[in-house]
Amino acid sequence: MSMEIYERLRAISEEVFREASLSAYTTFKVGGPARYLLIARHRQQIIDTLTLCAEREIPRLIIGGGSNLLISDKGFPGVVIVTRNEHFEILEEKAPPPPQLNTASRLQTLEPPRRLPQLNRESEDMVLVRVQAGTRLIKLIKALHERGVYGLEWFSGIPATVGGALYMNMHGAHDYFGQFVHSALLFDGEKTRREFNPYFEFDYDYSILHKTRETVLEVDLLLYRGAVETARHLGREWARVKAIQPQRSAGCIFRNLTPEEQKQLGLPSPSVGYLIEHVLGLKGHRIGDALISPTHAAFIENAGKATAADVRRLLEKVQTEAREQLGLRLIPEVEFIGEF
Repeated sequence: MSMEIYERLRAISEEVFREASLSAYTTFKVGGPARYLLIARHRQQIIDTLTLCAEREIPRLIIGGGSNLLISDKGFPGVVIVTRNEHFEILEEKAPPPPQLNTASRLQTLEPPRRLPQLNRESEDMVLVRVQAGTRLIKLIKALHERGVYGLEWFSGIPATVGGALYMNMHGAHDYFGQFVHSALLFDGEKTRREFNPYFEFDYDYSILHKTRETVLEVDLLLYRGAVETARHLGREWARVKAIQPQRSAGCIFRNLTPEEQKQLGLPSPSVGYLIEHVLGLKGHRIGDALISPTHAAFIENAGKATAADVRRLLEKVQTEAREQLGLRLIPEVEFIGEF
């Protein structure tokens, strides 16, 4: 049976590996082996692999940049698809205005860093750009600048793919990725279809795909043509800011506080990093090689040879202290994959 599955996967992609360590495919650099790992460089390879998994009832996992995942030390018992379908094309030079995002309160808590240059997008022409889901944002932003297109600068330095950014409604500074989504081509395991912005119900670190588990194949983005030099400068400066943050981590490990929680606790900031450092006093706390970063307490970093279990125990330690000391429920931003 396993040889048959392997051969069928090999017919889809030449890049198929058995018992491949997943630690190399996540920013935490932890995680056990995948029973099968397939690199998908074309959209059809993703569709064909997912169809096979559905047909044979094989568990499947899709990894883009791997920046919001904590994969168990026991690994994943099915097929892991690593999306590397990287391509974009400009569809329309003068596109319609972008849709309005959900007005939920969590989407109004991010403020732009005032010390960096700001862009005036209101007077610019909009451009519709179609991007394959496995396209890495860092490469995309640079390639778009070369074509005179900008808009994604606040996501500079984030090791994410376009598909993952949509799935999480990723935020960078004061922007959410959902602000730029016109539509996306999805695969539900049987057929493909295009859905437009309102379908995704974007919210703080959330899209409807968390419930539907559909797969993003490509995304149409509404971006801008205009002040590329200013945008390029902003992107470089913001990437430098992000580079100071711990790199062997999954980004901020918990969601920031809601305005209500901040007010109730009387804190000067909604930052979960401020809470962990100044209220809970856990900055620098360590379990194994999992460490609450001494440079930014919102991050748990792999300080050496951390295991997924180390990270999970440290995360739960923070949650326990917040609950017992403050009656506060901290919500992780990472997804837990596999058995813990």
